Amino acid sequence: MNSYLQLFLSGIQSGTKNPGKCTVVAFTSSLPQEGVSYVTQSFAVEMARRTRKRTAIVDVNTLQQVDIFHFSHITKYCLKTDVPNLYVLQPEEEYLSEEESEQGLQPLTENSELDRGLSNLQTLRYSFEFILLDCPSLKDSGDAALFAPAADGVVVVVEADRTRKEQVRSTLNTIEMAEGNLLGCVLNKRQYPIPEWLYQRL
Repeated sequence: MNSYLQLFLSGIQSGTKNPGKCTVVAFTSSLPQEGVSYVTQSFAVEMARRTRKRTAIVDVNTLQQVDIFHFSHITKYCLKTDVPNLYVLQPEEEYLSEEESEQGLQPLTENSELDRGLSNLQTLRYSFEFILLDCPSLKDSGDAALFAPAADGVVVVVEADRTRKEQVRSTLNTIEMAEGNLLGCVLNKRQYPIPEWLYQRL
């Protein structure tokens, strides 16, 4: 994880896509169940601990469903975890208070889910220094490609001994065609079998 994290941090530049001193990185895969959520959470925990900066784990589906139409509502949706400086975006159904209604703060109801997600992402950028987007596989959804231009980088999770090279190449091409900044791949679920000669000595 240390080597991956070093490459991760060296491959991104803070605040290159949007205003605010925040870096957004999207995680995706070619096929479902390759461990994208696990890798995203692992990176987030290590980043929050090592950098000591406010870090958020954001599921893209949740990002497109909630309405963070004002920065003051971030605390309602981003819940603090047991790890210092680490937060997780959670769905929460709440109605506007009378005071908010009088101020003209209205939820985004007419925009598409993508527009809502991008708007929410912009709002979150002002409250966090790192945002890690947990995206579905490209086989399940095109969300990773749609959010790639708005992110500072994209990481592709590859399951060892399962995903074919052609599938990985197709995923990388899709991200590049979407004008995403491809940071690289993370090999997940790799096994380290004990050689027979070493096993006999144990």
